[in-house]
Amino acid sequence: MPLFGREAELKALTELIGHPGDRSGVLVRGEAGIGKSALVAEAVSASSAAGLRVLTTTGVESEQNLPYAGLHQLLYPVRAGVDLLPAPQRGALRSALGLADAAEPSAYLVGLATLTLLAEEAAVRPLLVVAEDVHWLDRASADVLAFVARRIESEPIIVIATLREGERSPLQDAGLFPMPVDRLSDEVSAELLDSIAPGLTPTVRGWLLEEAAGHPLGLTELPAAIADQGGPGAVLSPTDRLAGLGQVPPLTARLERAFTARVATLPAPARTALLIAALNQSDSLPETLAATGLVLGSAAELEILAPAVEVRLIELGAGVVRFRHPLMRSAIPAASTLAERRRAHLALAETLREQPDRRAWHRAAATAGADEGVAADLDRAAERARHRGGVAAAVAALEQAARLSDGQDRKVRRLLRAAELAVESGRRDTAERLVREAQELELSPPRRATAAWLLSGFEDGVREDVSRVPELAGLAASVAADGQVELAVRILLGAAMRCFWSEPGPSARRSLLDVADRLPVPADDPRMVAVAAYVAPFERGGTVLERLRGLAGVAGADPETDRYS
Repeated sequence: MPLFGREAELKALTELIGHPGDRSGVLVRGEAGIGKSALVAEAVSASSAAGLRVLTTTGVESEQNLPYAGLHQLLYPVRAGVDLLPAPQRGALRSALGLADAAEPSAYLVGLATLTLLAEEAAVRPLLVVAEDVHWLDRASADVLAFVARRIESEPIIVIATLREGERSPLQDAGLFPMPVDRLSDEVSAELLDSIAPGLTPTVRGWLLEEAAGHPLGLTELPAAIADQGGPGAVLSPTDRLAGLGQVPPLTARLERAFTARVATLPAPARTALLIAALNQSDSLPETLAATGLVLGSAAELEILAPAVEVRLIELGAGVVRFRHPLMRSAIPAASTLAERRRAHLALAETLREQPDRRAWHRAAATAGADEGVAADLDRAAERARHRGGVAAAVAALEQAARLSDGQDRKVRRLLRAAELAVESGRRDTAERLVREAQELELSPPRRATAAWLLSGFEDGVREDVSRVPELAGLAASVAADGQVELAVRILLGAAMRCFWSEPGPSARRSLLDVADRLPVPADDPRMVAVAAYVAPFERGGTVLERLRGLAGVAGADPETDRYS
């Protein structure tokens, strides 16, 4: 898209890149199709010419449930530097990026490792980090980028992020300079339209200017739509204007309809390939062609996408297929039938057998009713996401698994587990919604108690009645007897925190210790050490200190110099 009327924004952006001052970067914000990407592309070109190295990542709606997918894209060009990081940071980042099977990485260590890696690269050559469509980044990656943005004031690193108007992102609170991008003026709009579609009749030209109303994507795409489809009716039918009100659908809806009309002119094999590309969770051209071949029953070659390139829906690169705008990508599945989408998802799932997380999500998208096999696949995807520190992705996978569960008991278990992870990550609204869904089902007494306990985790016992401590001890014993030892440990730990904030009495403390002593968990498990420390700091203080010293030794600290006493 030509960069018309954005000279002031581009100048401000390039000046900030060259002289950041106390700003770590820019958050470019505006409605879909307003020209954010075109503005950033010009800034990137100027930065590259000035000698900066550019690292990029782009949020994709279908990748939101793949933890650290955005971070992997950003750091892939500098992945060799991961091996040079300090050991704790190296292990955390390798685990987060799926390069090693290690313990669940600390979100802090992943952020610190990313910051260290970028700083090392920037010491050689100043660095521009570009994150587009951050509203679609997976939450784990967005959190890491926000962590980095808040800490790079002294480093030769600048962050440029783009955010769609009306959406939220952790990067909004990362100290980035806000740069709103508004619609074009009438004069600039006319100049842009005349450069795109010269020779229009005055009537059509006036209609286009009125309908686009300064929206750059509308000004560039609506002329093509009416040329291809035979007039303004292609993008604005008579029923669009509500009787007596003069209202029309949002411009984005009309643009999407124009894009789907463009798709309708393509040969059937090209439409199939385009749908698969739109539903895929990556821009991989080999994946798209392989899945297309499965649907069509014969090998799909690159030429199958040529018609989509000709009508300006996609662009092909070295092994990649990219949509020219996210609205084009979203319009295609919306215009397809349920059966077509199901076939496409199943073909992608078959193509992605070596990538179990992506395969699980495609199988889920192709499943209408209960399917315990697919739900179990999502369970495993949730556990892998949690193991890598992608709590938001784990919650999403468990919630989807609950919807596909065969039986209420499995559905309740998954909803409560998802709620528990939401509590752990501080997502109160999500936790409350999941608990409400679980409570609408038939719950056993222990499950009812668990649901009630989960939301109290936001209080950490500060405002909670300490008389609940014995109740929590009984709940921990009950779920442990039901085989849910990990849940019992978490309940005990929450109850122990209440003993830290308030005095529940010796009887309540003894009830917690009795349950803790009977659990089949090693006594030197850090969580059990914490329970003993909170519940019985005097009675078991010596034992706690001894075990803390042992844990410090295992963690690499020197127990003779790093004393806890």
